Amino acid sequence: MVHFIIKLGCTPSEPIFVPALNAVEEDDGIITRIVLDGTKNTSFLLILDAKSFKEIARAEMKLGTVVPYGFHGLWNYLD
Repeated sequence: MVHFIIKLGCTPSEPIFVPALNAVEEDDGIITRIVLDGTKNTSFLLILDAKSFKEIARAEMKLGTVVPYGFHGLWNYLD
Protein backbone atom coordinates (compact mmCIF):
# COMPACT_ATOMS: atom_id res chain seq x y z
CA MET A 1 0.00 0.00 0.00
CA VAL A 2 1.47 3.37 -1.03
CA HIS A 3 0.95 6.31 1.34
CA PHE A 4 2.21 9.22 -0.72
CA ILE A 5 0.56 10.92 -3.66
CA ILE A 6 2.28 12.43 -6.68
CA LYS A 7 -0.11 14.98 -8.11
CA LEU A 8 -0.94 15.44 -11.78
CA GLY A 9 1.87 17.21 -13.63
CA CYS A 10 4.59 15.80 -11.37
CA THR A 11 7.18 13.28 -12.58
CA PRO A 12 9.21 11.37 -9.97
CA SER A 13 12.72 10.03 -10.56
CA GLU A 14 13.78 6.49 -9.82
CA PRO A 15 13.63 5.80 -6.05
CA ILE A 16 16.92 5.52 -4.15
CA PHE A 17 17.08 3.46 -0.95
CA VAL A 18 19.24 4.81 1.87
CA PRO A 19 19.69 2.25 4.68
CA ALA A 20 19.51 3.32 8.33
CA LEU A 21 22.88 3.40 10.10
CA ASN A 22 22.05 0.52 12.45
CA ALA A 23 19.56 -1.27 10.22
CA VAL A 24 18.19 -4.54 11.57
CA GLU A 25 15.63 -5.34 8.90
CA GLU A 26 16.04 -5.17 5.15
CA ASP A 27 13.74 -2.14 4.80
CA ASP A 28 15.11 -0.05 7.70
CA GLY A 29 15.85 3.28 6.07
CA ILE A 30 14.41 5.85 3.73
CA ILE A 31 13.50 6.20 0.05
CA THR A 32 14.46 9.43 -1.72
CA ARG A 33 13.08 10.72 -5.00
CA ILE A 34 13.54 13.94 -6.94
CA VAL A 35 10.17 15.04 -8.29
CA LEU A 36 9.76 17.49 -11.16
CA ASP A 37 6.63 19.60 -10.67
CA GLY A 38 5.80 20.55 -14.24
CA THR A 39 2.95 22.84 -13.17
CA LYS A 40 5.31 25.03 -11.08
CA ASN A 41 8.49 24.51 -13.17
CA THR A 42 10.42 23.44 -10.08
CA SER A 43 11.66 20.28 -8.33
CA PHE A 44 11.50 18.90 -4.82
CA LEU A 45 13.17 16.09 -2.88
CA LEU A 46 10.65 13.62 -1.48
CA ILE A 47 11.70 11.45 1.49
CA LEU A 48 9.64 8.38 2.36
CA ASP A 49 9.84 5.81 5.14
CA ALA A 50 11.07 2.63 3.42
CA LYS A 51 8.78 0.33 5.43
CA SER A 52 5.49 2.19 5.08
CA PHE A 53 6.18 4.54 2.14
CA LYS A 54 4.66 7.36 4.20
CA GLU A 55 6.05 10.79 3.36
CA ILE A 56 8.30 11.91 6.23
CA ALA A 57 9.91 15.01 4.68
CA ARG A 58 9.99 17.18 1.59
CA ALA A 59 12.62 19.73 0.51
CA GLU A 60 11.21 22.22 -1.97
CA MET A 61 13.41 24.20 -4.33
CA LYS A 62 13.05 27.87 -5.17
CA LEU A 63 10.52 28.40 -7.99
CA GLY A 64 12.15 27.94 -11.37
CA THR A 65 14.82 25.59 -9.97
CA VAL A 66 14.73 22.27 -11.79
CA VAL A 67 16.97 19.38 -10.77
CA PRO A 68 17.95 17.47 -13.92
CA TYR A 69 17.38 13.73 -14.03
CA GLY A 70 20.28 11.33 -13.96
CA PHE A 71 20.81 8.75 -16.68
CA HIS A 72 19.88 5.60 -14.76
CA GLY A 73 16.20 4.74 -14.49
CA LEU A 74 14.88 7.13 -17.11
CA TRP A 75 13.24 5.81 -20.23
CA ASN A 76 12.37 7.74 -23.36
CA TYR A 77 10.85 6.59 -26.62
CA LEU A 78 13.25 7.12 -29.52
CA ASP A 79 11.93 7.07 -33.05
